[in-house]
Amino acid sequence: MLNIKPGFRKKRKTMSQTIIAASFLCIVVSVTIAVIAITYFTFHLVLEEKGESRVDVLQQISDSNTINRMNMVNVMNMVYDDFYSVLTAAVSDQTNTEIDHMLDSTDTLLEHIGMDFTIDIVMNDHREFTTDEDKSNIESLQSTYWYIRHYSGETDTSWNLRFWDVNDISTYGLSYGRTVYDLDGLPIGVIVITTEHEALFRTFQELVRNGARVYILDQNGIIICHTNAQRVGNWMTSMDAFEKEYGYNSYRIIQRGDENVILANYHDIDSGWIFVEEQNIDSLLQEGIMVIWRCLTVVVLGCLLAGTLAYLRVRRVTRALVEFTDQISNMPADRLSDLPLNEEYEETFVLGSTFNGMIHRIRDLIEDIRIREAEKQRTEYDFLQAQINPHFLNNTLLAVKSLIAMGQADRASRMMNQLVELLHIPSTPEIQFVTLEEELHLVRNYISIMNCRTEKDVDFFCEIAEKMFSIPVPRMILQPIVGNSFFHGFAERDEGCKIWMRAGFRGNALYIEVIDNGEGITEKRLAEVSSGNYRSDRLHHGIGLKNVQKRLRIIYGGNSGVRVKSELGKFTSVTVTMDHYRELKHVIKKIPDAVKEAEYEDNGS
Repeated sequence: MLNIKPGFRKKRKTMSQTIIAASFLCIVVSVTIAVIAITYFTFHLVLEEKGESRVDVLQQISDSNTINRMNMVNVMNMVYDDFYSVLTAAVSDQTNTEIDHMLDSTDTLLEHIGMDFTIDIVMNDHREFTTDEDKSNIESLQSTYWYIRHYSGETDTSWNLRFWDVNDISTYGLSYGRTVYDLDGLPIGVIVITTEHEALFRTFQELVRNGARVYILDQNGIIICHTNAQRVGNWMTSMDAFEKEYGYNSYRIIQRGDENVILANYHDIDSGWIFVEEQNIDSLLQEGIMVIWRCLTVVVLGCLLAGTLAYLRVRRVTRALVEFTDQISNMPADRLSDLPLNEEYEETFVLGSTFNGMIHRIRDLIEDIRIREAEKQRTEYDFLQAQINPHFLNNTLLAVKSLIAMGQADRASRMMNQLVELLHIPSTPEIQFVTLEEELHLVRNYISIMNCRTEKDVDFFCEIAEKMFSIPVPRMILQPIVGNSFFHGFAERDEGCKIWMRAGFRGNALYIEVIDNGEGITEKRLAEVSSGNYRSDRLHHGIGLKNVQKRLRIIYGGNSGVRVKSELGKFTSVTVTMDHYRELKHVIKKIPDAVKEAEYEDNGS
């Protein structure tokens, strides 16, 4: 198949996955933006609308009370002037009777001009006078801190808006009080005028019913009205501090305990009063929250529908690409073939056509490269093979000539037969392989010829198991190494010369080791040989190891080559490595099952 590693393919994302993920990402981002926008704008629009509306309501309360408040101030001035002399007079029954008579006259006058006011007079000596038959109003005033401030002379005038039952307007009352001082400036009582202004009270009633906390501060920061009656008359804050923290005629979101509260206020310039309403945001936004939930539900459902449709459409469009990539990944590398064209989409048709054209071109290039590489390898291999034969052939023929001249015809004939067998190379365009057994036979012939030529008696010991004799190796791959033992290892030695040979597998590599007990190699020379940067110090023998190295890399590639180990005066070991040996088809088919697991041991000596 094509060179696509499954392990890496699992880690990569497919185009269909990416497109679908991108589509859903866009939908999620759109939904998120929509949710944030709807929540933000709805929240702020509702708050802004509610906040501004609360300020408007408070302004209406103030405006509706302006005329009524002015009338109460005027009536208070009139009553105070009319009653001052009698209130500061000595206490007597006659004085009390006169006060009652004056109250009746004043009440009649107010009714005549259409002012529904109640006048209450509370003296510090516990005398009480009122135009109201029900004394609950004056009694309620006396029980508050509001009255104490007048009783002690702490304030000259004050306002008080009271209500005990939000559902009963008769319990509402707007009162204006003025402290009465004697001629010595000491407080002796208070005059209170109370009105039932229905429009004002109904507005407060509606606010309180909705759960709002409503209160009014006078120009001194004193609470003159509060949904909690016990707070009336208490000082809350200074006007400067209130304006700095909340601002006039505005609304602000604040924290009250665990609640988020919107505080709206209106500052009446004429009276100096501040009308304040505090409303819990959750209850205030209950209707807006329902709108938000409905909008969000519609948006989410719409996005789910859009996402489903997008997924189905993208899946259909990308299916052609998925099939195309699957066909490519499952295509064997050694059998490249045309893919069927998908004509549903222009992109897949062009992609398929281009791929098929590329496949044709690749097949042509592969075949051309294969032919050229085979020719190149054969030419190079023939050249390397030709490097070995002429020198050896020349010297051996000279030796045969010498034997004939010395009358040793039998030895000469035997050497010639061995030479013919050794140099027999069939005419074939491929690199020639022989079994290891045959290669060992050629090595023995070579040693026999070299013993005759050099008049040495080199012993050969084969320590290779017979079960490995049938494995194939390149022909004459060991001859140059054995030749080095004669020309280098035994150059200065005539007796006791020995050569050992071992073989085995390590993974996919075949190792063949040739060891001699020759004179060895110096460390400097060994380093040059191992690096390949050396020149032979003997004629005609500088090409041996380099020749084997190049031939092995042409055939096997990878880490194939020659490794030399030596100890001066003791031994030299040359290991031939044939990397990727098991992977080569022309080799592995010929490896017997009995030797596939044979392991090579590097003994070193």
